[in-house]
Amino acid sequence: MSSHGALALSTAAALLLSLTPAMAQETAHARVSTAEDASEQSAHARALTKAGETGERVEVVGERSESATVYANPDGEAFTLEQSAVPVRVATADGGWQSPDATLVCRADGTVAPRGAAVSMEFSGGGDKLPLARIEEDGQSLALGWLGALPEPELDGTSALYRDVLRDVDLKVTASTEGFRHVLVVKTPEAAARPEPDQIEYSLHMSQLSVVENNSGGYHAVDGDGNWVFRAPRAQMWDSAGSSAAPSAMESSLRAADTSAEPGEGADDGGPGAEPMAGDT
Repeated sequence: MSSHGALALSTAAALLLSLTPAMAQETAHARVSTAEDASEQSAHARALTKAGETGERVEVVGERSESATVYANPDGEAFTLEQSAVPVRVATADGGWQSPDATLVCRADGTVAPRGAAVSMEFSGGGDKLPLARIEEDGQSLALGWLGALPEPELDGTSALYRDVLRDVDLKVTASTEGFRHVLVVKTPEAAARPEPDQIEYSLHMSQLSVVENNSGGYHAVDGDGNWVFRAPRAQMWDSAGSSAAPSAMESSLRAADTSAEPGEGADDGGPGAEPMAGDT
């Protein structure tokens, strides 16, 4: 099932918008070997035997996930689970693993995407045929569209810069391995004084998701059971030069959901007046 709509953001003087996809928090655990799964039991037993013989812990490779690693301990009897708050590896198309790498590259189909990310995401290579950004997790997707043609982006590491999407206003997308943000940078006081940056509309297309607002002014994308899939803290605006007469910016972000708070709570409130930090992406 799919749905679509429009998002409008109002600003007082200038606009910087950020979108960050966040991934649902994974509860990692070591699976218990059973008699019904002889192959798994054998892998665990082999790891324990090798660890006991070498006096060094041995990874149980079959237990790998993006954020979890399981080791057989040198005592030959127990296992240790190491769980990271961020991905330490990401899956590849051929079923293997690679190191996370948010560096943006152009793909054969004309889109832009990170080299290695924990969620599927892609950004526009320019034009008006594709959305500005699309993110997908387990078949559930959200696509954010710019209402108009985009220039070909200039890539620099993890960022893609679309120049002059409005007069004296650039659009910058920055990827992380778990999501992304986009910001509209108003470059001159004259641009800030024009009516165009006061309200920016983005098209929003969803598949198997719906959007609900939380009590801090942010949004959550939830599945049919009400589980968070992505979340977007409320938009923020800041003065990049510390002067009210200088260019300023506003950000909002979308990221994979954190299950530590209930839908509607303001756990993702970034707070007003401060430039978003890297963790907001």
